[in-house]
Amino acid sequence: MDDLHRRAIIRGVTTFLAVAIVGSLLVAAIGGGGSSSATPPSQTASPSVSATAPEPETWLGWVPGGLPSGFGDLVGGVADVTATTTAAADIAWMTASFDANGDPADQPMPPMMVPIDVTAVDPTFAAFVPQPERQLVQNLRPDEVILSETEAQLRGFGTGGTVVFQGGQQLSVVGTLPDVLMGAYEMLVTRETGRRIGVTTDRYVLFHVRRATQASPATLSESFSVLLPSEAPYAAVEVRAPGQAAFLRANDAEMPPLLLKKTFTEFHAHPGEGAKLVIDPPWVQDNIRSVTLPVLGTVTCNDRIIPLLKQAVRGLTQARAEGSIVDVGDCFAPTIVADDPSGQLSAAAWGASIELNPSSNPPGAPPNQPKALVQEMDRWGFGWGGDDAYPQGALFSYRKASAPKD
Repeated sequence: MDDLHRRAIIRGVTTFLAVAIVGSLLVAAIGGGGSSSATPPSQTASPSVSATAPEPETWLGWVPGGLPSGFGDLVGGVADVTATTTAAADIAWMTASFDANGDPADQPMPPMMVPIDVTAVDPTFAAFVPQPERQLVQNLRPDEVILSETEAQLRGFGTGGTVVFQGGQQLSVVGTLPDVLMGAYEMLVTRETGRRIGVTTDRYVLFHVRRATQASPATLSESFSVLLPSEAPYAAVEVRAPGQAAFLRANDAEMPPLLLKKTFTEFHAHPGEGAKLVIDPPWVQDNIRSVTLPVLGTVTCNDRIIPLLKQAVRGLTQARAEGSIVDVGDCFAPTIVADDPSGQLSAAAWGASIELNPSSNPPGAPPNQPKALVQEMDRWGFGWGGDDAYPQGALFSYRKASAPKD
């Protein structure tokens, strides 16, 4: 358990078990260098526990592709649920940023921009943030933004800086919060600001439950599922009890864009035709390559996960299970889709996921993968999409640090 969580326990507030630690282990093992390696979210000191009663613990609920209209309000009417807040999250496009001195920090060359994973919250969100950090959220105004601590590291500035979004929306940075309190979103804004910068899709609901309840993630997921409209594209609700999720966000099992950037470096991009994401060619040249591997054939992936794939194939071959892979799909698939069940901007955009046996594992169908394959991919850091409430049995996404050796 990391230091942030130990301190959070001391002050008697919600704790979250970190299940995805990324960073220098990956880069050092693969042999990559430079400042792009990820480090665990930075941590701040916390005050001692007060004499007041502990605050209720926070639960998480989300629906693949986004919450149906009014879903959060309906969750509030479920037995044992005592309080809720619904938050939006989308990719917003940053066109420039400046540090506290007014010096340029990010200056992408048009039409390129920086994709930013932003959450937009209602005033009720503050009740789900512990003291003393709660006050920062309570005081947030429409022309202001809060950065996660890792985002501040990526940008090279914090309080006093300025970020500018597509359309000229300019926001002042008024503070930073630990990643765990931000749900690992890069930036947090008010609902009003979210509407101005294109962050409008309700993605997740946080809620409290009655003390001493017998509710479980399974029972609440069942109760919430009946609230979905018949036309919902992904008829599934994911529910996490306190401590089950590393970060309280939609698609909590996937590595969020914040940590994908920290691990595999950030790119500039812009939306293309349809679902296509046009990534700055120099980034692609520096990070993506095509190789021919045993069993897999020719794949185009992020250079940093190729050693992982080599090790996975080697393990399958040693176990005489190489026949568990029949066909191979995409690895580097730069797309941006608002209702993608994997998240609007997923590991595929970084070339850090791969589809195995896609012909026998269509999205949404019961998964059909050999156990040996799932276990070997997990060993080298790839989480399996077949375990999700909306299963994607072919999808293996990089989710955790591993130690590959060629």
